[in-house]
Amino acid sequence: MSMNYLLSVENLKKLGLIHNNTDSKILSVAIKRSQDMYVQPALGTPLYKALLDRVENNTWTADYLTLMNDYVIPCLVAFVDYRCALLLNEKLTNKSVGRVSDENIQPNDDNQTSAFRDQLRKDAFFYKERLIGYLMDDQGQKYPEYIEGCEDLTCNENVKKDRTGYRPINWNI
Repeated sequence: MSMNYLLSVENLKKLGLIHNNTDSKILSVAIKRSQDMYVQPALGTPLYKALLDRVENNTWTADYLTLMNDYVIPCLVAFVDYRCALLLNEKLTNKSVGRVSDENIQPNDDNQTSAFRDQLRKDAFFYKERLIGYLMDDQGQKYPEYIEGCEDLTCNENVKKDRTGYRPINWNI
């Protein structure tokens, strides 16, 4: 089974807040989990698979490039930044789970990390809401895969489509 990514680690480092010397293995896992858990429900499984196919085969049209570059990638980058704000501070080993520290940087305490992640979360869900709104406005004209799918039990691999976007409580910018 191949691992398909909508975004490369190299492009993530160019577009996101994550520093260039960050471990690519951790970032690959964060990309895969973020696209599966946040982007796929926003797109719906048929459109998600269509985009993965276009990435793999490099078969882009102007409409699909607009969708990817202006909506999907900003959403995915924001979610990876959000996830990594916690992941990059923790380390799983065969002996323990612990915090990573560096001699050249003073790590945030838990309250600082929480405040930082809260802002990253707001950013990520803003981009997700914008992506969903763009697709809902299109009504399947440019992206027919968005309106495809099955809501019954015959498509077990499909995730439930998120049509609501995000309505934050106490929205602060």
